[in-house]
Amino acid sequence: MKYLIYFLLSLTLVTFSIFSQDVPKENKEKLATLSNDNPSGNDTKPSEQERWRLVLYAGYGGANIQNNPNIPFVYRDPNSGLINNTGVGRRTGLTNTGSTNFPSTGFGNNQGSLISLSNDKWFFSYGYTSIQFNMNPAQNGGIPLQSFQAESNHVIHNARIDYNQKISDLFTAVFSIRQFTRSGNYQWENVMESTNVNNYYVSFPKVEANDKMTINMFSLGFKFNPFASLEVEPYLQYSDARFYANVFSTLGAVQNHSNFLPSDPAAIIGSWAYQNLGSAYALPLYNSIAKDFGNVGLRLQYTPFRFLIIRTDVRRNPILAAWEVRGSLTFMFHQNFGVTLGGVYAEPEINPLNLRGWEIGPTYTYLF
Repeated sequence: MKYLIYFLLSLTLVTFSIFSQDVPKENKEKLATLSNDNPSGNDTKPSEQERWRLVLYAGYGGANIQNNPNIPFVYRDPNSGLINNTGVGRRTGLTNTGSTNFPSTGFGNNQGSLISLSNDKWFFSYGYTSIQFNMNPAQNGGIPLQSFQAESNHVIHNARIDYNQKISDLFTAVFSIRQFTRSGNYQWENVMESTNVNNYYVSFPKVEANDKMTINMFSLGFKFNPFASLEVEPYLQYSDARFYANVFSTLGAVQNHSNFLPSDPAAIIGSWAYQNLGSAYALPLYNSIAKDFGNVGLRLQYTPFRFLIIRTDVRRNPILAAWEVRGSLTFMFHQNFGVTLGGVYAEPEINPLNLRGWEIGPTYTYLF
């Protein structure tokens, strides 16, 4: 079914491109008149809408993520000495033991860049963002106890192509193809957590994982101008999303509890120094998820003054109950130079990650 949708979208874009090249009869008559008035054949200058606009941007800012991965493990019961592989049961919903969660919150710095090229028909853009996080446990104190130091690095690619076809003086159809790719690497060190049911304590010197998410989005919108300085575009979007997570195996230690506290805290510190490991073993895990869903969204561009441009893009995933909100303010100090401040808020869709971030940086634009 999705291949049929890809084909129909491609065919629609090609068809509109072809028809957009046809010149109406009255325009042909005008061209003939201009040709007679201008026998030298010199072309008139294109309008500002017909010319191409280049935009370059580079920014620096901050970001926050909230993540909650789930990693199964095998452990040797401190009381019976038997090996328990209840991580399988945890994944199938039969038990709550044998699995550790790393509810993490992280703050970091991000660097981004964007290049776009557009005219009244086409819009091409590509964005790149790199983010480095230092993460801490999302829950502090209480039972179960949890402790670790962690870091995470993320790379985001965002490519987009729009085609605009004027329907009337009021409406313009917008066909958009977009691909969003995010990849992340995670490393938790000096991990200590109590299990949910029997209050055993499991510790690992290091746990490593990586993940990747790719979303291909195809949308149809209708753009109109309620008044000269405001541009409104509601749209419908189909998304083809793929996500995978890969956890690397590692050795750890497990011990009993005493009054809800570790019976031997020194053993936990020893495990962080790679001593006396083997009573716990984080299982290698590869998890792949594929989902198709539809979204609804609204884009706005408001230019109350020639030096100020306000843009927003709000998207709702009704299937996964997730919001994505992006916005920017651009102040133009010169016809070619300005400063852009942007922000993003994205809730988890098929990955367990909530992202909030902002950027500010110089913007260069050129009309040719």
